[in-house]
Amino acid sequence: MAQRFQDQFGNPHGMGGRLAGWLMALTNRDLNAWAIDQLAVRPGDHVLEIGFGPGLAVQALARRARNGSVEGVDVSPLMVEQAIRRNAAMVKAGRVSLRVGAVSALPYDVGRFDKVLAVNNVQFWPQLADDLREVARVMRPSGVLAIVLQPRHAPSAADVLAVRDDLIAQVRAVGYRRVRSAVTSSSPMPAFVVLGDRPA
Repeated sequence: MAQRFQDQFGNPHGMGGRLAGWLMALTNRDLNAWAIDQLAVRPGDHVLEIGFGPGLAVQALARRARNGSVEGVDVSPLMVEQAIRRNAAMVKAGRVSLRVGAVSALPYDVGRFDKVLAVNNVQFWPQLADDLREVARVMRPSGVLAIVLQPRHAPSAADVLAVRDDLIAQVRAVGYRRVRSAVTSSSPMPAFVVLGDRPA
């Protein structure tokens, strides 16, 4: 039963998915704000969020990118529904566009986005190296990717940093440039961001 509920965070659906969406909205608010600060979104940026869940970060991104746009994909139709409802005014104004989709096959043209954000979902990416290349495909030459993760079930803070170091190595191996990281203290475990500039 516990594993079935845990799986809801990878692809929320049904009543369990609604609860998972509510929990994500409740527990990720501060983490989303921190993540967006790390990404340094500018007013004219075109931003993609991968795995936007209930759409809280979408709201904040759209406020930052007030002269640009925010688009997003999520594997869960339920989360797309919730996020569209939460961002209805900006969707109606054409500043936000959200759809069902997966990181492995992003439904966007080459070089569309200045910034890409993924919060607490990289652990569900099916083929990390290939998926990182697919993200790079839709980024502009000066584009920046921010992957944020809070491994809530890590045994210790040292294990969180080990997860971060492994992700840094994989992002570098794909060719992302100027790969860097930051850590924030949070409960029950620290969270980190790994940022990388689009591969040359």
